[in-house]
Amino acid sequence: MPRTSRRVYGDSLSFKSLSRAPVNELGVVYLFGVLHDVFGLEIESIQAGFPDCIARRKVAEGRWEELRIEFEFASKSFLTHGHDPAQTDIIVCWLHDWRGCPANVEVIELSSLVKDAESLSREIRSSHKKLSDWQLFAQKHRLAGRSFPEISRLWKEQKGLGGES
Repeated sequence: MPRTSRRVYGDSLSFKSLSRAPVNELGVVYLFGVLHDVFGLEIESIQAGFPDCIARRKVAEGRWEELRIEFEFASKSFLTHGHDPAQTDIIVCWLHDWRGCPANVEVIELSSLVKDAESLSREIRSSHKKLSDWQLFAQKHRLAGRSFPEISRLWKEQKGLGGES
């Protein structure tokens, strides 16, 4: 019986267990699940309804904030799906294409961060339960109110890696 449709794959990625870049929201959810600890997030729940994920992030010693996360392949889909920005703290996406995204909604664009995440992930795995230099750096800057893309840029500058985020 002939196939009427074929799977579509993203560009070669060769990142951990994902060999191709995401092409849909499910790929974004999977990649976030692989990387959530790199972002200093602890997942409480993931569901098939708005918001997609509830997570928490340490904001001070002994204090955690609850975060409402929505997954999208492209950030502008958040708008076209009619979601309420006031009910969302973070959009996790592969492509950040929403120019008018409200400033109070943090956006984690995985495509611009994944190239650095493998080295960060290796560092975390090798730390054997103690916080890595990356985690300490990220925690300090998160407590100062910086977003993950900004923290990533500062980390690269400190390490002399340069380049664009």
